[in-house]
Amino acid sequence: MSDELRAWAAFDEGVRLQAAGEVEPAIAAFERTLQLRPDNAASWANLALLHEQRGDIAAALAAHERALELDPDAFEARLNHGALLGQLRRYDEAERAYRHAIGLRPQAPQPWSNLGAMLALVDRDEDALACCLRALELEPANAKARLNLSYLLLRQGRLAEGFLCLEARAGIDEMQVKLDAPRWDGADLAGRRLLVVSDAGHGDLLMMARYLPLLRRRHPGAVLLYGQPALGTLLARADGVDAWIDYGAPLPRAAFDCWTPAMSLPHLHGTTLDDIPATLPYLAPEPARQAHWRAELERGRGSGDAALRVGLCWRGNPAHENNAERSLPGLAVIAPLADVAGVRWFNLQSGAGADEAPPAGFEFTPLSGPLGDFAETAAIIANLDLVITVDTAIGHLAGAIGRPVWVLVPAHLPDWRWFKGRSDSPWYPGVLRLFRQRAAGNWGPMMDEVAQALADRVRESIA
Repeated sequence: MSDELRAWAAFDEGVRLQAAGEVEPAIAAFERTLQLRPDNAASWANLALLHEQRGDIAAALAAHERALELDPDAFEARLNHGALLGQLRRYDEAERAYRHAIGLRPQAPQPWSNLGAMLALVDRDEDALACCLRALELEPANAKARLNLSYLLLRQGRLAEGFLCLEARAGIDEMQVKLDAPRWDGADLAGRRLLVVSDAGHGDLLMMARYLPLLRRRHPGAVLLYGQPALGTLLARADGVDAWIDYGAPLPRAAFDCWTPAMSLPHLHGTTLDDIPATLPYLAPEPARQAHWRAELERGRGSGDAALRVGLCWRGNPAHENNAERSLPGLAVIAPLADVAGVRWFNLQSGAGADEAPPAGFEFTPLSGPLGDFAETAAIIANLDLVITVDTAIGHLAGAIGRPVWVLVPAHLPDWRWFKGRSDSPWYPGVLRLFRQRAAGNWGPMMDEVAQALADRVRESIA
């Protein structure tokens, strides 16, 4: 067999192994190809993706650059190179890569959509909007472009349009197959039983629970809630819920007549910025649990202690796509808060990071047991004067039960629901305050701002 045939045989093997998810064997196959044909641009492009998949970013970049040296007009390679540059926040270079791809195939929606998403990250909203709209003009059914557009519209407060575009999110079709029932279109339930399915995180379902009383009033019929077990005890008691079903529990088809994803409720109700259902509280802890923690917190208080009780949560779910940015890198960051006198601190962190030692001069008041599920946490928060949290479910929980909460919003990929430039939230009016990071990764100026606001809050509490 000639070197040419051996090279193509190794290339074909690499393609097959890559498609099967066999990263290391695929890399070996493409490297065999390149030993025989070092000018094979497609092998370099595939190696770039494989190196990125294994976390070797330097090798991935080098392979991308070599592939594009050999074939500057390789469309897919330009797209993939742009995506990696965007992840590395080399935004100017990423924009050039996407615009090169657009020049190669101006009628292809992918580079327009990718460029729109990247421009949104650097707050070039008008340019981003134009790119997303161009992608959809070229391919109206392009779900990725529609999702990118939804993020832009929602963070601008254009809720009706944004939630409509959000209907393109992944997972709905798979859930439809699993449930094998009609999807609710917002029409009168007329006595039918509706299954509301949690299709996002814990905080999302806590936020969407505001719609459950509306369902009861506007569409008489039974409402079943299907979601994460940690929320069951709390949400089973929520106004508008007839029954709670844990994820993983048997879900008999005869129990419901139609279904909806929870995150579709704003769209089905035609929510705009002016009519967000925001009567607080719309969730409540169990009275017995709340009384238990009231007594617990009082027992831990000395006669000379100040009255301001503040709960702190500093990390989100590690599985969240932006968790590294939204979570504090460590408790050393909160050192400025230790200088604020007159505060009793309570640890609301669960899971990863819960046992981290606070900085010198900062002390948590010990609790008698673990937090347990969200019902337990809600009962504790109900007895606090303030919660300070990164952008995770604890913020939604505090807001939903009507307790004051300060949410620390990262500069990189801030969540759409906090909109642009606001320090308040129409989702939780009067109780939630936003503190925004000024530069990605730099928590110092924000924490100084939080410390000053906390000192002011202490003074107000004793005035």
